[in-house]
Amino acid sequence: MVLENNSNVIVMITKEIEGGVVKCHHYWPISMKKPLELKNCRIFMENYQILQCFIIRIFQVVRKSFNIKNIVAQMREQRYGMIQTKEQYCFCYKVVLEVLQKILTFD
Repeated sequence: MVLENNSNVIVMITKEIEGGVVKCHHYWPISMKKPLELKNCRIFMENYQILQCFIIRIFQVVRKSFNIKNIVAQMREQRYGMIQTKEQYCFCYKVVLEVLQKILTFD
């Protein structure tokens, strides 16, 4: 919902548990060290501040899916004739694979 509506502020006006009853499910990461992994995105907690009456948390929502075919099509719209051969197209996939493998080593 946040991504669909391009929201940059979420306000939760309840406590997670009130009177022993769960009022809100935990939909954010509990640590700045480990993101919350969801089906279509990752949520990173970048910072937080605990105040007297509430908590402010700063998140980054990252979407992991993309379509190389669509990216190549967009590139070709900007520069006619870009990526014409099978080898060039395969190279695009190899570059993406290498970048994703590097990202995995950061976790």
